[in-house]
Amino acid sequence: MSLKKENIHHNNYLYNFLKAYEQFAFRRFYKHMEAIGKENIPIGSPYIFAPNHQNALMDPLAVLATHSTPVIFFARADVFKKKWIAKILHIFKIKPIYRMRDGAAELHKNEGIFQAAVSVLQENAPMCVMAEGNHGDKRQLRKLVKGIFRIAFRTQELVPEGEGVKIVPVGLDYSEYTKFFQNLLVIYGPPIEVSEYIEAYKEDAPKGINALRERLATEMKKVMIHIQNDELYDMYQYLRELYNDRMRIKLSIVGKSLYEKFRADKQMIRILDEEFEVNPDKLRALSEKTLNYKAGLEKLNLRNWIFDRSGYTTKRLIYKRLGLYLSFPLFLLGYINNIIPYSLPLLTIPKIKDAQFHSSFKFALAFILFPVFYTLQAVLVGIFSGTWWIGLAYLIALPLFGYFALFWHIWHKRWRAGLKYRKLKKSRNKELLDLEKLHKEIVDTMNTIVSARI
Repeated sequence: MSLKKENIHHNNYLYNFLKAYEQFAFRRFYKHMEAIGKENIPIGSPYIFAPNHQNALMDPLAVLATHSTPVIFFARADVFKKKWIAKILHIFKIKPIYRMRDGAAELHKNEGIFQAAVSVLQENAPMCVMAEGNHGDKRQLRKLVKGIFRIAFRTQELVPEGEGVKIVPVGLDYSEYTKFFQNLLVIYGPPIEVSEYIEAYKEDAPKGINALRERLATEMKKVMIHIQNDELYDMYQYLRELYNDRMRIKLSIVGKSLYEKFRADKQMIRILDEEFEVNPDKLRALSEKTLNYKAGLEKLNLRNWIFDRSGYTTKRLIYKRLGLYLSFPLFLLGYINNIIPYSLPLLTIPKIKDAQFHSSFKFALAFILFPVFYTLQAVLVGIFSGTWWIGLAYLIALPLFGYFALFWHIWHKRWRAGLKYRKLKKSRNKELLDLEKLHKEIVDTMNTIVSARI
């Protein structure tokens, strides 16, 4: 059955309800989430979103969560092997695209999918295609596959003269791929007019596709973190955490939004690339120090922020401990009422070999489990209390208790880290002193490199 016959691009009540719930839940799965450049979305024209693909099913859901109208997605076919997953994906308008690894006999199905995609695009229903074909585990753009360009050019040949198909590059930047309550930045870049390349495509299809592919790759790199230096990749990535605050100050970037941090990271990566071209040994030495510093932090179970702040004062540690002690009953209430739906998704993770699918499965299970458990708990409270409004009030309070328990846990971890740092500092712990020295050397080296190239 084609996409057209399924009317997959049409709204329905189930989809509208689930989309609204997905947007609500997705924004709460992440601690901070920003969507930048939505004014670049060419509403009223046929357009295709082209995000970078690093985090499995969370990538299309990120687009869905930040876009107001229904979006039709295409994903690799092996994700649809389990029938229950395929049904859920279908509800969210996600359809398969087959690759050679799925079997040569399956490739012919793509022709019908491409034809149907063209028909749907002609009705100005937006689509989202993962132009890299599959997901990767590094923050860099990989080679783009041909599917998105075949769909775009076929549609451009059929739309009325004067109208144009557009491809919108989308950058997705996750602070962590696999963990809950992290940061996510979504950037919509200026759309690319496929009509600019249609004549080249008509004259020589491969040449036209390659030209558009190069343009899209260039535009996607502008809206995403692209670390092309494979040799020093880990250093680049860790310096995003260690040096971002200082980089923003050097660039006179005011504020701490995810986009402002992204801008600073892009400039830092550019500067490091330039430095590597002329002085690779200096960066290799910096990389060794950075990775040793990171390993030392992990050994002491500390984080970089504790060095940037030089720990906590005794007075602040006492105040924090007192606040944790007084608020412990609220933490316990939130913990008890949320531990089952929170823990069950975590138990499935060891069975999933591909780490890039971890957050997808966590979100999918939490998407189902939390409302089910919350409803059961609220009904039981309403029954035992004999008053329906008490059950309703309990239902409303459950997520608030859960979030408080989560924040309490984070505050407690930071308090313990501050206390540990202070104890190690007081005892003149050699490992800590060595890390402080490494931290200063890394920062001083970066200050020299950056100052010379701003």
